[in-house]
Amino acid sequence: MAQSKEDSIRQTYLGLRLAMIVLVALLFLSIVVQAVTSRCLQDSVSAYYYTPVRAVFIGTLCAIGACLIIYRGNTDRENVLLDYSGFLAFIVAFVPTEVNESCPPSYRPGAELPAAIGNNVGVAFVMGFVAAGAALLLKWLRPASDSKLSPKAKVLIGLALGLLTAGLLFFLLARDAFEDIGHGAAAIAFFVGIIAVVVLNAMRYAKDNELNWYSFKNKYFDVAVAMAVTLVVCGVAAAVGFGPWLFFLQVLLIGEFVVFWSFQTNELRGKVTGEQA
Repeated sequence: MAQSKEDSIRQTYLGLRLAMIVLVALLFLSIVVQAVTSRCLQDSVSAYYYTPVRAVFIGTLCAIGACLIIYRGNTDRENVLLDYSGFLAFIVAFVPTEVNESCPPSYRPGAELPAAIGNNVGVAFVMGFVAAGAALLLKWLRPASDSKLSPKAKVLIGLALGLLTAGLLFFLLARDAFEDIGHGAAAIAFFVGIIAVVVLNAMRYAKDNELNWYSFKNKYFDVAVAMAVTLVVCGVAAAVGFGPWLFFLQVLLIGEFVVFWSFQTNELRGKVTGEQA
């Protein structure tokens, strides 16, 4: 029996959501294998760029970034944040962190690294602006009833484009500094974006279910609290000089986002957006 167009769309969206979880599992498994075989834990997830995990690290980040950009959020605000975080995932992948000596690196950065960053990040910014412009144009061309953006979504779009422009200027005018701190700055901005997505969903879920958004009966609020606790605990660990605090911060925040993503996938139950669930 032939599938309906609606069923095909739903299954595509479900596959896209599940792909995000599989990609994170792939990255984590590759890191575990490397940590076990080398008998050493890097100071951060990003440091695995300089190990045999490199191909998986870059590939999964790019794939996750693409999934976040392609996926249509429940609201315009969520969609802007997902697009914003998805673009930053590419920058995190293309600009490696500095080498640390917590474990002997398998691959030292070569002379080609600055040229690679220039090429990869340059085209990422170009395509980022092209994609943003195309999305705004398509929104404008749609019927007024379908294209109206909320005022808050417009503010987020303005902020995202402003940050994109600032990042491009930083890349063009201070290339050496960008190569030094671009990875860390992009990673921080990425996590800010996904934490904001969780908070937005906590507020939406509370409204839909007549709860206080800060109620522990709100599963998305619980994830937001877990993220906040992770930030505080890892911040304390950093202050007292606990070695791999950054590794655990990154792993826990990514893992908590996967928990959120799983909750939302279950809530949608194959629907495209929460409005249909």
